[in-house]
Amino acid sequence: MKKHHAFGACLAALAGLLGGSGAFAHHAVNAQFDVTKQVTLVGTLTKFVNVNPHCYWYFDIKAKDGSVEHWAIESVAPNAWRRAGLKFKEDVNPGQTYTFIIAPGRAADSKIGLMLGIQVGDKMITLNGPP
Repeated sequence: MKKHHAFGACLAALAGLLGGSGAFAHHAVNAQFDVTKQVTLVGTLTKFVNVNPHCYWYFDIKAKDGSVEHWAIESVAPNAWRRAGLKFKEDVNPGQTYTFIIAPGRAADSKIGLMLGIQVGDKMITLNGPP
């Protein structure tokens, strides 16, 4: 095999491996979250991160015993939330208190979830109608 053919074959193999890596890296929602349950949590947003194709929302809630629980929830990309009516510049502010509706993580006592809805002021925003 000539050098340029070998290089082309290696490049094609690498592209195939890297191109398929997204499918391996992306998880099944049902594996990590219990989508048969909905939990409503009220907490203070501490951090919002947009890492395409997801958003990550970090917030603190006060537990019944007075301690603070740190939660992390995953959601779809901002464009889906924008189409549902969320205005990020006006509605998403660290330090603000929100009501989150989530599908909880499957692991016992985990403080993670999949976001199904968020209440901003007096409006509840969900991707699929009322939660």
